[in-house]
Amino acid sequence: MPSRQRPEVARTAATPSPKSRKQDSEEPEGPAARRVTARSASARRTVVQTESPEPRIETLEIAAPDPTFLPDVVVEPRRRQRRITDLSAVEVVVLYSLALGLERGRPDDLLADQETEMVAQRVAEALEGEVGAVHLAPVWDDVASVMRPFDPRRTVVFNLVESLGGRGFTEAEVPRLLRSMGFTHTGGSYQSLRRSGNKLVAKRLLETNGLQTPRYQVFHRRSDRSLQVPLPAIVKPVAEGGSFGITQDSVAQTQEQLQAQVDLVLRTYHQPALVEEFIVGREINVALWGNGDPEVLPISEIVFEWTKDPLQKLVTFDAKWVEDSPEYKHTPGICPARLSPDDQARIEDVAIRTFQLLGVKGFARVDMRLRDGEPYVLEVNVNPDLNPEAGFFRSARAAGYTYSSMVLTIVKMALASRP
Repeated sequence: MPSRQRPEVARTAATPSPKSRKQDSEEPEGPAARRVTARSASARRTVVQTESPEPRIETLEIAAPDPTFLPDVVVEPRRRQRRITDLSAVEVVVLYSLALGLERGRPDDLLADQETEMVAQRVAEALEGEVGAVHLAPVWDDVASVMRPFDPRRTVVFNLVESLGGRGFTEAEVPRLLRSMGFTHTGGSYQSLRRSGNKLVAKRLLETNGLQTPRYQVFHRRSDRSLQVPLPAIVKPVAEGGSFGITQDSVAQTQEQLQAQVDLVLRTYHQPALVEEFIVGREINVALWGNGDPEVLPISEIVFEWTKDPLQKLVTFDAKWVEDSPEYKHTPGICPARLSPDDQARIEDVAIRTFQLLGVKGFARVDMRLRDGEPYVLEVNVNPDLNPEAGFFRSARAAGYTYSSMVLTIVKMALASRP
C-alpha cells in the first residue's frame, strides 16, 4: 500500500490484552497458539497464530456455534437522546481492530486484518473538518475500556472492528456492546451481523423468502454424510468473510477433491465447511445503503482477465489481498456493470429484498452470480471493506461521491437512526 499523510487526530491508546479467557457458548474453543511473525506495510510485528494438530479422522469434532441459533439481544436501556443535526457538535470515534493475531486460519489471513488500520486512517482523514472532532481508537478485546473516555451523548462510533481478540464469531458483539453503553454507531446491528456473518443462517433466510442461492450442504466433521450438492462445488468456511479459506483449490470436481477441501477447512478454521454448488456465471457486487429503504449504488462486475477457465473465475483470498499475485493484478471491478434493463432490475430487486430481510441499516454489499438472467445470492457483507480500492467505494464513486462524502454520508445515516 502506498504511504499516505496521516491526519492530525487524537489517538486513544488501547492496551492489547491477548490473554485467553473463557469463551461463552457462542464461540468455539481456541487451539494452542505459537509465535510467528507477519510483515505489514509499515512494520514487522509479532503475532499469534494457531497451531493446528492433525486430527484423527474418526474423532474430529468441530466446536462451532449452532448456526441456526440466534439468541435474543439483551442490552441495558438507553436514555432517549436528542437528535443531533449540527455536525460541528459531533465527535466521531473511529474504532478499529488491532491485527495482533488470529485464533484460526492461515498466517496470510492477517493481511486482511492489517488493512483495517489503513482504512481507519483514511476514514479519519475524510472526516477532518467535517465534524467537531475525530479520534482514532484501536481495540484488541476490551471495547468498554477504549470507549470509557467518550461521552455517548455527542459521540458517534465509526465501527471498523472485524473481531475481538482475534477470535472468530465476535464481530457482531461490537454493536451490542456499543449499544449497551449508549453509543450511536455506523453500520450493522448485532442481529444483522450475526445473520449475514453465518452463511448458513443467511442462506436459509433467503430460501425461506423465495430468493435464489446456490444449492448447499454443511459438513461438521469428516465423512459427515454423503454429498448431495452437484459437482463442481466450492468449499468455504461457513462463517468467514474476506474470502478467507478460498483458493483455486476450493472448487472441487471430484468427490476426492471435495473431501480434501472439507478436511482442510475443518482443520484450519475450526468451524463447519459450507459446500456450495459452483455457479458458472457473471460475478456481480451490489453496494447499497440506507436505514430500511436502501439506495442501490451503481452495480459492479468482477472480470477475470487472467483466465478463460470458468472454474477458475472466483474471488479468492489472493485476488483480494495478495498484491503481487496474477489474480490481484488481473481481476478488475467494472462499474457500472454492462447489464440489460431486465437483468439490472432483477439484481436490484434481489439486493434490496436481501438487505431488508437481514434487517440491515447502514451499508452493505450483496455478492451474486448471474446465470441465464437469474441472480443467485452468494453472501451478504454488512459493513464491507471501505478501502478506496475496494468494491463499496467503487460503486459510490460511480454514483458521484468522493471518498470524504461517502464517509460523511455513512455518519449521517448513523445519526438519522439515533432514537
